[in-house]
Amino acid sequence: MVKALKNGIAAITLLTAFAAAAFTPAINTAAEEASPINAFAKEMLENHAAEIEADEKAKKREQLVKESRIADIQKMEAQMKELTKANRELTIEENKPHLRPIGTYQLTAYIATGNRCASGVYPRENHTVACNSIRMGTKIYIEGYGEYVVEDTGGMSGGVIDVFVSDYGTAIQFGRRTAQVYIIED
Repeated sequence: MVKALKNGIAAITLLTAFAAAAFTPAINTAAEEASPINAFAKEMLENHAAEIEADEKAKKREQLVKESRIADIQKMEAQMKELTKANRELTIEENKPHLRPIGTYQLTAYIATGNRCASGVYPRENHTVACNSIRMGTKIYIEGYGEYVVEDTGGMSGGVIDVFVSDYGTAIQFGRRTAQVYIIED
């Protein structure tokens, strides 16, 4: 009896396994891939991935172009500095026969008070300087800054030239500097 029971259990187990295999639908991957919905979804995913990749490439190109432009601008700025310096030196060299050196001066900056200068004119930026040790009306060349006219005086000592600037911020930024000064002889 035990033997018949064991055989019966084995038969039931075998039938259960057979039934499960018979009634479980088989997964047909070829049929799923051929499905129009799956094909459409796959195409959409591929298109989206391609768009993302194209966007990333475009961003990288933009970044490279931006970096290249920045490098070009920095290179041009450096070249402009060199050209400005060379032009300044050339101007000095060209004007030296007409320039009489008078020494090294401390440069400071001042702003308008609303009054006329000691010479009677209103001060002008890139033109007017104040100095107590150079005769009023003298044209001078300040190396690195250009030509000016002594049109004002002030409370400074003999080795100082006060350069007129347009506003307080520029005067503060100017600070105190040193430069060679020449009298322009006509």
